[in-house]
Amino acid sequence: MKETSFDKLLGIDVGYSLSRPTTGIAWCVDGNFGCAKAHTDWDRRRRHIPASTTYSVIAIDGPLVPPDAPDELDRFCERLFIRGAFHARCKPGLSHHGHGLALRKAATETAAQVRHLAAAPMIGRSIIPGAAIIEAFPNAFLGVLLEDERFVMSRAPKRGKFDWLYDQAVESRVFDKLLCTIGWSNEALYQKVATERDHEKRAAWVCLLTAATAVAGKSEVVGDEAGGWFWLPPAELWASWARRALAENSTAIPAIGKSETGLAIG
Repeated sequence: MKETSFDKLLGIDVGYSLSRPTTGIAWCVDGNFGCAKAHTDWDRRRRHIPASTTYSVIAIDGPLVPPDAPDELDRFCERLFIRGAFHARCKPGLSHHGHGLALRKAATETAAQVRHLAAAPMIGRSIIPGAAIIEAFPNAFLGVLLEDERFVMSRAPKRGKFDWLYDQAVESRVFDKLLCTIGWSNEALYQKVATERDHEKRAAWVCLLTAATAVAGKSEVVGDEAGGWFWLPPAELWASWARRALAENSTAIPAIGKSETGLAIG
């Protein structure tokens, strides 16, 4: 069996403030990894991305839709995670109006900025033609890994929810389980992730783990061709409440196209 290479991965938490460095960038290149914050323009972002590297997978935290998708497109993947048990735990914002639409446009711009750094896709369902660029959803990536008791004992706050989810993930050691499951046992990386306190850098680390999960062929991919996909942790690691909620929502919500889950690496 061919060993998975995690040597060229990039994760980006978009952010879209024009005045503050709200973009988080995490990378792994040839065994070296790091994380930084940047502004939205490419001139300043590229200073924090190792040069002359073609990345096997780039994961971006922001809505990624097909190039011809209309602004008013109501995404199936978002609808799946905005209702039921997900609603209070790790729901997304809807990206076809208001701040959500602004984030969608920022994510599209980010993908265009880094497209030249992405390898040709060896993964299915790449939303950016000819490039291994995928959509990360850090809140759900963490949320589905947490057992029901975590939410029962301490309700996730409406504000600062991502950092609450991150703290719960560290405390319950789900990052250990994830790295073990995808075959990337790296104690130095784990320590970086587990001790990170900065909001944007935390999101970037989760994006990097999303890219690693994809390159390992372990992602659970949820969505459809019309609106794109969320790339999430291996189904075997999902808490039972999350598996049940996805099944219930998939039955209740008619898809625009075909709902697809699972992934095979070519």
